Amino acid sequence: MQQPTGAPAAQQQPLLLWRCPQCGFIFSPQPKIVRCPRCGENLRKCRYCKFADTVTWECTNSRIRFTFGDETGRFHIPEPDHFWACPENLPDLQPPVWSIALSNPLLRALTLGAAIAVLLLVVFRFAILPAIGPQEVPVSALVSAQAVLTRSQFTVGESIPILLIVTNSERVPLDPCIVVLRGELVEHSELRSQPSPLYPIQRTPKSARLTFPGIPSQQSLTAWIYLTPLGVQRRSYEVAIEIYCGGYRAIVNPRSVKVDIR
Repeated sequence: MQQPTGAPAAQQQPLLLWRCPQCGFIFSPQPKIVRCPRCGENLRKCRYCKFADTVTWECTNSRIRFTFGDETGRFHIPEPDHFWACPENLPDLQPPVWSIALSNPLLRALTLGAAIAVLLLVVFRFAILPAIGPQEVPVSALVSAQAVLTRSQFTVGESIPILLIVTNSERVPLDPCIVVLRGELVEHSELRSQPSPLYPIQRTPKSARLTFPGIPSQQSLTAWIYLTPLGVQRRSYEVAIEIYCGGYRAIVNPRSVKVDIR
């Protein structure tokens, strides 16, 4: 076997940080450091060396194989934890980037704080929010509503009248009566009603909320709602209707009306 040339490998690659495989301590190594400053683990064992083949437990360094190897040029590590004054010993103990970051107390504190914040958000979303959030409004079979559209085709700027007849068959009066209209047509239309709502019409994107007086027991409320579309395209639109009376959700028939703008 030809003798290898060049400087020893241990002198070619500087080491900046080591991570003890026994306790995980990260530190800056010094030339004479043999053991971990925290747990005392021997870090110059052959098993931690860059040139150790931990499958066959043989050294792969060409200089060691030439100097100490057998007739076939192989140098067997006597045992997994074997250590000797090897001139080519080069511990492969560089920690991963995330481990170096977590070794910094400030970054570790920030990471811990972020993890706690995420955990609190998850707990709030799936545990606290459902408990304090509004309950689903129950549907009453005794509160019904009929939605009537006089015709289906209208022109831009023409008022679209929708007749609502809400009947309270409960044994108690239901106050107030809230009508919610949803849809793209609602977003781009002026709204008015007869009778007028108790409060100004509340708008959200693609919806409008009208509040009417309560309905006495075994009586009905009749209301005309007029939508005047402005700046809409000539096509079909669907207006969904929801009605709530005194904490109940009314059964609306139909639940939406289809309007053609020509």
